[in-house]
Amino acid sequence: MNPIERLISDRDTFVDFCRGLADEPVIAIDTEFHSERRFWPELFLVQIADRSGPWAIDPLSVGDLAPLEPVLADPSITKVMHSARNDIAVLMRTLPGGILENVFDTQIAAAFLGYGEQCSLHNLLLDACGIKSKKAFCLSDWSRRPLAGEQLDYALDDVRYLLDLHARLDADLKRKKRTDWYRHEALDLVRPESYEVSLPDLFRRARSTGKIKKSNLPVLWRLIGWREMRARGLDRPRQHVAPDSLLARLAVMSPTCRDSLERLRGLPSGFAGKWGEEVLEVVRNALSDPPGDVPEIRVQRSDGAASARADILRIYAKQKAGRLGIATSLLMPRELLDRLASARPGEKPEDIVSGDPDLCGWRLEVLGGEVFDLLSGKLALALNPTRSGGLRFVRNG
Repeated sequence: MNPIERLISDRDTFVDFCRGLADEPVIAIDTEFHSERRFWPELFLVQIADRSGPWAIDPLSVGDLAPLEPVLADPSITKVMHSARNDIAVLMRTLPGGILENVFDTQIAAAFLGYGEQCSLHNLLLDACGIKSKKAFCLSDWSRRPLAGEQLDYALDDVRYLLDLHARLDADLKRKKRTDWYRHEALDLVRPESYEVSLPDLFRRARSTGKIKKSNLPVLWRLIGWREMRARGLDRPRQHVAPDSLLARLAVMSPTCRDSLERLRGLPSGFAGKWGEEVLEVVRNALSDPPGDVPEIRVQRSDGAASARADILRIYAKQKAGRLGIATSLLMPRELLDRLASARPGEKPEDIVSGDPDLCGWRLEVLGGEVFDLLSGKLALALNPTRSGGLRFVRNG
């Protein structure tokens, strides 16, 4: 069928289409949006596949997506997506209620089945189903109208085979008894709070780009708030208004006059003229009346023992993940590894991660006993004496 015939671009057809989706047990969803030069990503196309095949919805023509929301919020309908976070974020932002339920992310499922972490849809379809998909229009301008037939064909390909892929991956998860593992890992996908970026997080991120004395942190905190206000108001990316590294340098130098601001190394061209007076006012206010709500910064000291523990944990995680046939970083996320490696002498590893969301459910089941034994010295790393060589973990005593 001509891909143009699969484009829904009038309101009445869109409403009828959404009513029909209410009877579908499983649908596939993808989106095309632009985030460049914007604070909020802008949605330009929604692709949905049901049992009748793939369809494309033009949000610039059909109006708001309210008729689609009951389907996306219905927990009895499985929504199949690949690498879903960005698509969910733009849909939550676009939908009046901002709610999605029961999302099956094929990329996360694939990581539990030996396809590696962050496997592309193109590679996953090829490896799991023997299907070769199109890639030619991945950098297409989706804001331009009318959309070309070749563009639509590419977009439809993103959902054309997702239902078949879901059936394959879902069956494999059940066969390997990893459905609960997947469900636990995918919980955050539909939690709106997991898509929020807090000012304290932005502050810590900017803080990590430079060496800033404690006395200058109030300046950085105020600058973070100023940038957020301007970026949202202008609908521009934060880093386009002022990069983290620039805010860190401004906090270190804390300029209070135009001359000292313009002498700042690496100041972008035109920044002083556009934002100079505002930035100077922010710095002056922070110095004269330091805010009392500056987020706490926990500085991690260099620790050779912690580094060695982290190396051992990486080796353990890689071997364990290899035996299980799952992605190493899925089994042992960086944050969990760092917390486990930071254990001090006499401190029980299980106390460090007590209540930690990264070490509960399936990870506690898979890692719990062994990783605690490893950190307490009951499990040790040794050379493998067999002809295969390599490393192995052995029990002491």
